[in-house]
Amino acid sequence: MSKKKTSCRAPEKIGKTIDPRVIIDCETLSKMQLRKRYRHEANTHRNMLTREKRHGAVIHPDFREFSSFLLRVGPVPALGATLDRIDNADPEYAPGKVRWADKRTQSNNKSDTLVFYYSRTNDTYTVFRLAKLQGVAPTTIRKRKERGWSDDEIIEGRRAALAPQQALMPSPRTASSRWARDIAFQRMAERYASMRENGEPEEVIATYECLMEEIPEHFSCVTRQQYERKFAKLWPQHRPHVIFDKLPIVQQQLIEKIDPDYVAKVRARESFCYAVKEDI
Repeated sequence: MSKKKTSCRAPEKIGKTIDPRVIIDCETLSKMQLRKRYRHEANTHRNMLTREKRHGAVIHPDFREFSSFLLRVGPVPALGATLDRIDNADPEYAPGKVRWADKRTQSNNKSDTLVFYYSRTNDTYTVFRLAKLQGVAPTTIRKRKERGWSDDEIIEGRRAALAPQQALMPSPRTASSRWARDIAFQRMAERYASMRENGEPEEVIATYECLMEEIPEHFSCVTRQQYERKFAKLWPQHRPHVIFDKLPIVQQQLIEKIDPDYVAKVRARESFCYAVKEDI
């Protein structure tokens, strides 16, 4: 039987001052009351302990009790921030080794982050930024790199030209098409799972305003009508995976315009659930 991993002691101080109200709560509230008052932090603590069982994470003794964990990391500083290991190569969750970080900080801190250089503008893009802008899973971006796509092709989301052997390939059979659809469905599911795990906002693709702001050199010639046509074309692939109410308001409004039946079903389901809760 393998021995359980043990943690080395880390310094007590983590470089921040805890709100005195948090200290009082930790000293006076029961375990249940404390978890109820700090729900987000409690869920984070529970998920951290789960990672020890499922992924071999190492938990410092001072992090095992929720009150002790809360005293050392403090409450979450802003909406959307999640717990992040400062050094991804170090599997231990310990004082001084973790922090609350927003999605951008965490994405840039991933050990497998790739950086792509756009020759037209000399700008750089990470996997997660491109995945968000193009409305695909991060794994899709990495696969394109593995298949030999150039940085420009990866950033623009399309190959410059088909290789001769690709152009001569016969049309796929029905079984192959179904297999390809299954893979596409799984990758899309992974994309949304990744976004939610990293605390990223729910989006089908980046909003029109975001595209104009992030890469104007590539999208300045794209009209809002063209963007909406592209969105409508992509929407069926995303529909099974999205949580509608978490989408940006502008995208909810656009979906209501292009797929009113879907929105009507969502609203009907919400009304039914609300009515059931009222009856209980």
